[in-house]
Amino acid sequence: MLKHFITNNHQFKPADPEYRQVYLINGMLLGMVVVFTFFFFVNLAFFALYSVALLDFIGAALAATLLRRFQLSNNVRQGANHTVMLLGGFLLGYLYFAAPHFYSLYWQCIFPPLAFFLLGRRRGLIATGLFLGFLILLLVWRSASWPVDSFTIESLLNVALASICLVLLVHYYEVSRNDVLRALATQHRQLQRLSVTDTLTGLYNRSKLDDILSQEIARSIRHQSPFSVILADLDFFKSVNDNFGHMAGDQVLMSFAGIMSQHCRELDVPGRWGGEEFLIICPHTDITGAKLLAERIRVAVAEYDFVHGKQLTVSLGVASFIRDDDANTILKRADDALYRAKGKGRNRVEM
Repeated sequence: MLKHFITNNHQFKPADPEYRQVYLINGMLLGMVVVFTFFFFVNLAFFALYSVALLDFIGAALAATLLRRFQLSNNVRQGANHTVMLLGGFLLGYLYFAAPHFYSLYWQCIFPPLAFFLLGRRRGLIATGLFLGFLILLLVWRSASWPVDSFTIESLLNVALASICLVLLVHYYEVSRNDVLRALATQHRQLQRLSVTDTLTGLYNRSKLDDILSQEIARSIRHQSPFSVILADLDFFKSVNDNFGHMAGDQVLMSFAGIMSQHCRELDVPGRWGGEEFLIICPHTDITGAKLLAERIRVAVAEYDFVHGKQLTVSLGVASFIRDDDANTILKRADDALYRAKGKGRNRVEM
């Protein structure tokens, strides 16, 4: 029940970047409702501090209102602003009414960490600076009406220095945390890219092509739209490795990947299927359009001077999606067409 409430009816998951902020906003607002309500009765019944009790009552009502609003809106930025403003305002209010007893001064130290966490480094620094500025002004202003020994210039200086040290420490922590998060995000993006790309050619790998092919099949079934695939295999590629070495073979594969990428449309998805075999997924393309693309690639390869000036050719098999197809059946037809192209002398396109 509490987790249901604290995550806004499970609108935010642990993997969401705002999850911890949402957790803290709900926790802080709920905590303020409970604490303000408790001290309202304590200050009213036992200490006869009516002004402080009134402040407690207003705080409980505002916290409950803001909590309900955040639960309905799911606006994290707005909820963070409201939480920080409410806490800062009431911390200063308690200090004002509690003077010349300084027990509420100890609670001022919770503001900077909360502001930095909920608002981020820059906005948190601004909010903390404003809060501490109001705090120092309040202490200077109210000290004239407090007993002489209750609050001295030395005490004021200690409060100011301690506040500055706290802000610098929290700021350093936030800078360090943000640097680590950015580094982790960069590494995550790199790992994601490596997991779906072929390291040699930079094209999608077979695993990613399988995912895209499944998505295209589902889309075609749902929207009754065509799509086609092209399987391409470099002719006599083994002779390149045998005569010039594997580094030359790698250079040929990279050059061929560049030719495919150059001639594919923006919506086409070329990738390395394995070895010297490549697959192109062509969304919104019928068999005729896919054959034209395959023919352009075939001509470009035949005219290209590969490593050591060697001329190469490519054979291509084309298949288009039909009703009741799955990934295996459409690839099987493209593979059969590719082998027919090989059997008819290579350097050709078959459907």
